[in-house]
Amino acid sequence: MRFTKAHGTGNDFVVLPDLEDRLEVSDALVRALCDRRHGLGGDGVLRLGAPPEGAHVFMDYRNADGTAVEMCGNGVRVTAKHMVDHGLVGADADEVRVATRAGVKPVQVERDAQGRLQRATVDMGPPVLEPSAVPFVADAAAGPALQHEVVVDDTPVLLSAVSMGNPHAVLEVGATSAAPVTSLGPRLEHHPRFPNGVNVGFAQVLGDDEIRLRVWERGVGETAACGTGACAAVVALQRRERVGERVEVHLPGGTLTITHEPGGTVLLAGPAVEVAHGDLDAAWLAASATREGSRP
Repeated sequence: MRFTKAHGTGNDFVVLPDLEDRLEVSDALVRALCDRRHGLGGDGVLRLGAPPEGAHVFMDYRNADGTAVEMCGNGVRVTAKHMVDHGLVGADADEVRVATRAGVKPVQVERDAQGRLQRATVDMGPPVLEPSAVPFVADAAAGPALQHEVVVDDTPVLLSAVSMGNPHAVLEVGATSAAPVTSLGPRLEHHPRFPNGVNVGFAQVLGDDEIRLRVWERGVGETAACGTGACAAVVALQRRERVGERVEVHLPGGTLTITHEPGGTVLLAGPAVEVAHGDLDAAWLAASATREGSRP
């Protein structure tokens, strides 16, 4: 089984090319691959499957715990890079269409002098703000409110609920360095008002065009970057007139650029990097079917 190790601003993945849909990728295999001590290590697995009509590839994304996920913005850029760098789209192609469980995402590619993808801009589509579609159990007749109050351990927490093809809760904090990412994050991830779980973003506004962000990712834990989380944070803060239409989002793993004109789609721009390529050892692969992974 061939693999590529890659990342988008530190959000790292094991990439499994499978354009003929021959691979069986079990939850146990995903957990084993993402194990940072016994496997390759990663926030998730990207199986690049056969494309549906209108796309170049299907991004079958699994979080590190094995769960299938609707959408991953950093993963879409990494997928587009694989398609470009390995000659799976035309040498002069400036767009890669990546199918996801949240629909087909067009990716505009910028190439380096060798023709490899250097930076990509993903059209993430419009944000979803209606609570029932996030999904989020809002107070009666709340509608797409600017902020909702959720009680965690008898303490009210103000947050915005946004979907970018996957659910997000966005909280504004004074400083991301002191944000309760690892304590409040998992409590909100499994809160009953988010029936499908939720990614939790802690955003610090630095100015009209700049924020810092840390994200507790559903099924993963805190990650170095989250593309959909960056989009959700900008949309939520924009609705509260805290930021403008183009925002630099500084995450622990790097910086993403989010552009959103209210009423339009959200554009996510950033780099994608391939680190290594290889073959999985056959004996390890056979054993991985039963071994439970651990990701300290």
